[in-house]
Amino acid sequence: FFMLKTVDVAFSYTKESSFNFPNIKLSSSESLLILGKSGIGKTTLLHLLAGILNPENGNIFINDINITSLSNKKLDAFRGKHIGIIFQNTIAVSSLTVYENLQARLYFSGISNQKEAIVSILDQLDLVSVKNQKPNTLSTGQLQRLGIALGVIHNPDIILADEPTSSLDDENCELVIDLLKSQAKKSDANLIIITHDQRIKNSFTNTIVL
Repeated sequence: FFMLKTVDVAFSYTKESSFNFPNIKLSSSESLLILGKSGIGKTTLLHLLAGILNPENGNIFINDINITSLSNKKLDAFRGKHIGIIFQNTIAVSSLTVYENLQARLYFSGISNQKEAIVSILDQLDLVSVKNQKPNTLSTGQLQRLGIALGVIHNPDIILADEPTSSLDDENCELVIDLLKSQAKKSDANLIIITHDQRIKNSFTNTIVL
């Protein structure tokens, strides 16, 4: 039983830019690093795995469910529960505080008893002191950690991170990778990082180069 399995996935924007992706098989709580330079289709693959894009060919199974055959409504609900996405630029609601952003994320995942989960993640990611601040008042590092918090707070089965370290110095790069790995471990999730950042190669045993 594979937590995540892709079979012959292909996608094209135009005739000139079409991508055929290698097959992926991950057992429960396995991690994967996908390396590749810009324009090679890394973010496209991330969006396919997240169900944001639909492949032209092939199938993507998460938890034994073929997400390529789900209706939009079912896919949205599935994504909300099972998939955590950490974008390169943190997508937080600017009119809400850090705490309220996390509250909203849990609300959309249909999770009740939110307070405990929020207090715990704020503590783990060293964001307690800024919990009542709006995103635009945060430092780059705090924003990055908020992005991680938003991606993992609902205990997803799969955490997808798009270039999470590319704008960070070496020390913070290591910190973020450690954070992501420990968050994935906590919820037995598959962590998939898509990046061109060669510094993190040694942190992963499973690597695919596009």
